[in-house]
Amino acid sequence: MSVSKNHQLLSVDKKLNDLSNIKEFINTANSRLDAITSITNNSHAIAADAVTAMICENQDSLNSKISLNTTNKMSVCLRDGEIILRIVAYLLISNDESVLEKSCLKDLKNTYLALGVPLRNARRVFELMRDATISDLNSTVNNMRGNKGFLPKLISETEFQFERIINLLN
Repeated sequence: MSVSKNHQLLSVDKKLNDLSNIKEFINTANSRLDAITSITNNSHAIAADAVTAMICENQDSLNSKISLNTTNKMSVCLRDGEIILRIVAYLLISNDESVLEKSCLKDLKNTYLALGVPLRNARRVFELMRDATISDLNSTVNNMRGNKGFLPKLISETEFQFERIINLLN
């Protein structure tokens, strides 16, 4: 078989694979959007619960004499938590990673250091948010009718995006 024919066959296979991927995306798009909308709708509760849980786990964070008072530190974590959840939801829909470069997240570590928020506590809040978000996705999708085969991939994508954000604090 000639190189030209081989290239044509590979090109046709790639197009068919691309079409298959597009068809799969369309078939699961509404369910994915419903699941991702759930993240946005529950962002305040997810962030607030994560901050509260971190404080319960780390009572020493309340006694920190490093900088600002605890209320200010909690407010910053809560505000950033909601922003991060919205960014994760956007990334899950669009897969446009440029948002991480354009957003304030690239300076997140310096912001927390300047405010005296211990980075281990901020990382823990984001880990708790990741876990709560995955739980929310599981719950939302399990209550849906129809194809749920997209859930493992959606969870994997969610974990990946949170890990990228958590790594900004290293």
